[in-house]
Amino acid sequence: MAESVIRSYPRAGIHGRIVHELGEEIGSGGLKPGERLPGDAELTERFAASRTATREALKVLASKGLIEARQRAGTFVKPREEWDLLDPDVLSWLSPESIGEPLIDDLMEMREVIEPVAARFAADRASSEDIGKIEDAYGRVEESKENVQGFYEADRDFHLAVLASCHNQFIDRMSSIVGTILALTFQLQSEVDVPLGMGLPAHKEVLDRIRSGDKRGAEKAMRATIGQGRRNLDDRMGRNSRRRR
Repeated sequence: MAESVIRSYPRAGIHGRIVHELGEEIGSGGLKPGERLPGDAELTERFAASRTATREALKVLASKGLIEARQRAGTFVKPREEWDLLDPDVLSWLSPESIGEPLIDDLMEMREVIEPVAARFAADRASSEDIGKIEDAYGRVEESKENVQGFYEADRDFHLAVLASCHNQFIDRMSSIVGTILALTFQLQSEVDVPLGMGLPAHKEVLDRIRSGDKRGAEKAMRATIGQGRRNLDDRMGRNSRRRR
C-alpha cells in the first residue's frame, strides 16, 4: 500500500541515480550548505554519464531547493532553510545523523497537526473497505513485534490507511509527505531500546474508535499514539521534555 502512495522521483536509469545519489549526499551532510559541488567534468566521470544527463539531474536538485548555480563560480549547496522540505525526496534523503533536533520536533508537530484530525474524519467517513485496510495493517503490526522492519512498515501502512479513509483530496496529497515523515521518524524510533508492542494498545484504540464512528475518541487515540512516538524520540535524544521555543 505505502509504495503506491509515496511518490518520489524515479530512480531508474543514470539520470535518476545521479539525482538520488547526490540528493542523499547532500541530505546526509556529506555535502554541506555552502559547499561547492564537483564540476560537470568530474560528475560525468564519476557517474559515467553524459554531460546532458548530469546537467538535467542538477536541474532537478535545484528545483527541490538543494543547490544553486552561480555564474562563473560553480554549483553550491543551499542552506537547509531553503530546501523544499515538503518534497518527499528531500525528506527521504535526510539521515538520522544530519536531521537535528529542531527538525525532528517540527516533523512530530506536523504529524500532531494532521493525523489526529485525519482520524476524526476517518471515524466519520471510513467505508467498510477503508476499515478493512486499517484492520489489515493493524493485524500486521501485531504480528511483527519481533521484526523491526516489518513492524514499522506495517505501522506506516496503518497510519496511511487512516489518512486515506478521510476521503479528502488535500489530505490524500499530504500522504506522500506524511508517509516519508513516518519512515524517517520510525527509523529514529527504532534506535530506542523499547518493546515494539508498547504502542499497540493506542493503535488498537484508534482502530476501535474509527470502527465505532467515535470521532472525538479517534482523534484522542491518535494523539496518544503520536505522543508515544514523541516520547521514544525524546529518549533517543536523551531529553525529558519537548524543546522550549
